[in-house]
Amino acid sequence: MQVHIIDAFTRTAGAGNRAGVVLDAAALEVPTMQRTAAAVSASETAFLLSRPGDATVRLRYFTPVDEIPFCGHATVATFHLLAEKGLLRSPGTYTLECPGGTFSIELEPQGTRGTRVWITTPPPPAQPNPVALDALMATLGGTASQVESSLPVIRQGHRLVVPLRRLADLEALTPRGAAMNALLMPHGLRGVYLFTREAKEEGSVAQARYFVPGFGILEDPVTGSAAGPLAAWLAEHGSLRLPEHGGTVSSRIEQGDTLGKPGRIDIQVTGRPGHIERARVGGVALTVMDATLLA
Repeated sequence: MQVHIIDAFTRTAGAGNRAGVVLDAAALEVPTMQRTAAAVSASETAFLLSRPGDATVRLRYFTPVDEIPFCGHATVATFHLLAEKGLLRSPGTYTLECPGGTFSIELEPQGTRGTRVWITTPPPPAQPNPVALDALMATLGGTASQVESSLPVIRQGHRLVVPLRRLADLEALTPRGAAMNALLMPHGLRGVYLFTREAKEEGSVAQARYFVPGFGILEDPVTGSAAGPLAAWLAEHGSLRLPEHGGTVSSRIEQGDTLGKPGRIDIQVTGRPGHIERARVGGVALTVMDATLLA
């Protein structure tokens, strides 16, 4: 089986978030896809179920231990690879169909530096946090006093979103996966996405970390699927300032720095204060290896 190894949200091999991509997966059974993802051992491996060149691209995503409905960095990796091989035109607009829903994808050429992949990410509805904050932060190696009190802790789908006051507090977290699972799983939660508005670089609005032991990933290096909803949420709370009469604001979310795998996720939010029309994430990628997996 041919497997492509791609680093997404970076132009540096070994940085960002690594994904496996299998382009000829239409005939594969689910157990084979799961075994393949376990053998590749990236945080996620994407499997292409449609014919290359189709306007609608169908994907499934597997971690080493489970299938997940959608994965941002593996989507960036797959569309980067399809564009790099000339199987999709760039510039171009495509439709992604996956278990997580239907997404709009735009390919933006970057000259000799490849293609930027833009994913429109409808945010899941924000719900109240069902977990005691003191207990949650204890499983992360932190304290509730580190949480930013001016912003709410919310639930978005299978994750909690937790704002922290300081970058130093975010960097110092030492999660305990088993303890996190014991606290989260009874509520149907799989992970915790934490961020601070103390970013490292000019042009960034936040730095984030994402712990997902419920999917067998203690820490995900760079998470596109969480960055889009965070971008919309930051715009709702004024950290990204939309034009009074409508327009688009752009920024960047940093992630992976504490793992030595810095990745940068471009974000765009369109709308006006109190009315968000669209949020999307963008990223570049680098093909690291084309390999033959021997089963």
